[in-house]
Amino acid sequence: MSISSSVPVLRGDQGAELSSVGEELLLRRPEAELRIPLAAIARVHAERRDLAVELTAPAGVEPTVYRVTDVSAAAAGVFADAVNAALPERAPAEETVDGSTLVVTRSLVIDDEEDADENTVRVGLPSHGVWLMYAGFAAAAVLGVVVGLIDGDWGRAIATLMLGAAGVRVTHFAAMMATMVWREWYLPRYGITMHGRQVFREDDGDTAHAFTATDGVTRHILGHNKGRTVRIAYHPRNPSYAIVCSGTGDRVLTVVVFLFTAGVAWLMDYGTYALVLPAF
Repeated sequence: MSISSSVPVLRGDQGAELSSVGEELLLRRPEAELRIPLAAIARVHAERRDLAVELTAPAGVEPTVYRVTDVSAAAAGVFADAVNAALPERAPAEETVDGSTLVVTRSLVIDDEEDADENTVRVGLPSHGVWLMYAGFAAAAVLGVVVGLIDGDWGRAIATLMLGAAGVRVTHFAAMMATMVWREWYLPRYGITMHGRQVFREDDGDTAHAFTATDGVTRHILGHNKGRTVRIAYHPRNPSYAIVCSGTGDRVLTVVVFLFTAGVAWLMDYGTYALVLPAF
């Protein structure tokens, strides 16, 4: 019989989640989803804040064990008792099957290299934006050499190189901020918004959230939500183009930082132009 209504949902470390669905257990991890039939389970062991699901195995074969760590100790005890009580009875003469052969695994990530990029949420500028920045560094170096060779003023040449390189870097950062402002305006209005599921938290406060888009692929995105539920908005035709929806205060701060950075970038770029102009 189904025990779903009497079994708690266990949420463990690194985004693991174990629940009961009909005649099977559902173990979800960020990278995969496992469906474990009750017929494949030999015993469930609650070990304080850890829970182990031991599968059946023929004599002489090491049984497969799935562990969920850092769960509620009280919930683990209730879960183990309920599942063990619902396990099907086995006759003493019945041949024991290898439970691992009954487990159905569904990957939540894509393995091939081309589609792996689709599973990574993009942030900032596309890759060609980085190459444009490198080209800008090269152009600043060339302009510095030109100023030194034509005018013979190597002090101004060094100033051109340093100010030009700094201007390129700040301009690149301003462009990244511009993409953030655009995404935070566009995606919540014209994309698909859903709740993200926290899967782990880094020591520096960053949290990774998983969300499953309409194409069935689970993707991950970083945020600074301090454990709170977040809303994630993504483009309907390109789910890898996504953001964590921020509050009004954060959006205003992003715009202010963009405007300030754009102003500084303009001053640096204009200063580089003023240094180079006399050489031509």
